[in-house]
Amino acid sequence: MLKTILLLVGRRAAAVILAAGVSFAPVACQRATAPQAAQPTKAPPVTPAGVTEAMASLYAASEAMGMVVAVVDGDSVRAQGFGRMGPKDPRTPDGRTLVRLQSISKLFSSDLLATLVAQGKLRLDDPLQAHAPPGDVVPQPRNGPPITLLSLATHTSGLPREAGIDPPPPDEAIAARWAWLVRERGRPAPGRQALYSNIGFELLGDALASATGRSYDDALDTAVTGPLGLVDTTAKPTAEECARLMSPDLRRGSYPCIDQTPEAASGGLYSTADDMALWMRAQLAAGRVGPARGISQAVYVRRDALARAVGLDHAGPASGIGLAWIEEQPDDTHPRILEKTGGGDGFLTYIVIDPVRRIGIFVAFNNERGHRLPIVARDANVLVGKLGAGRGV
Repeated sequence: MLKTILLLVGRRAAAVILAAGVSFAPVACQRATAPQAAQPTKAPPVTPAGVTEAMASLYAASEAMGMVVAVVDGDSVRAQGFGRMGPKDPRTPDGRTLVRLQSISKLFSSDLLATLVAQGKLRLDDPLQAHAPPGDVVPQPRNGPPITLLSLATHTSGLPREAGIDPPPPDEAIAARWAWLVRERGRPAPGRQALYSNIGFELLGDALASATGRSYDDALDTAVTGPLGLVDTTAKPTAEECARLMSPDLRRGSYPCIDQTPEAASGGLYSTADDMALWMRAQLAAGRVGPARGISQAVYVRRDALARAVGLDHAGPASGIGLAWIEEQPDDTHPRILEKTGGGDGFLTYIVIDPVRRIGIFVAFNNERGHRLPIVARDANVLVGKLGAGRGV
């Protein structure tokens, strides 16, 4: 396994993955597999001139009022909007249109986690208890390992999807979720199954904030969004940014543009296609894979090592779990990919990357009805295959 990592991400990145505290146990978090050479696909290539047409096809498949799309193909970046901003706003969305990322926010939590691990500020196998608020005790499973940062980031902590508590005031959110956690007993032992968990990522965000001595927002800005120049990726948009927010699916509710700091680590970030293009370009940069990226894009949990997996297959059959990333194996239409879905508050979102051929696609649209996300995700995956068809690796 070590030889594989050395070949795929370089010796420095592999050393950091090992130093990060990955536990090679015989259950879920047993091995970290880094970005791998994808298998050739049978999809015909698409020319650069056809990218806009393909993006428009994604919009048509969404059946949404509006959509923004970002495509990264090597060093080429394109961000574009389709449709209209809202029922009473005929403007066409564009690269600066604000959207809700929903659960794609988890990729930013994982990016921050990987960065801090690469900097030696924490380890993937750190128990959550090591970063708990003073006086709070994380319940210890009777017959299993403790909850770790890695099990939180891979949905294998045994925690449920939500805490099941009434939403507290924003300034009480952290205390409320930790008060809930310390009362939890009888949860499945970490590492045996994958249960998609928003509350797990919110606790992970608290742990990352604790490790840096900053708020989560400040830690993310310092380590990730700030250095990349992501000017609109935030949980607390300004009035000017809110004026650029694409309307949500109003059939689901009004969803005003508000401060979503309490859930920033799990689903509270806003962003734009321009910002997401910058972030994907960093994830797909040419040259040697750096330590943080090697940690971030590795796969730590194999699907077939789990007793069960719940909530992972929204875009396609998951074969593995990384730090929030979901791995899909190659098929006749696309190579091995990493993807993540998001949905809620009137938006559906999807991101997919082929780290080997340096291709990435991000979409956000405002139609939560008709189960359109799996269709859009399928078409985006096919486009990844077409863009990379015939390209050497």
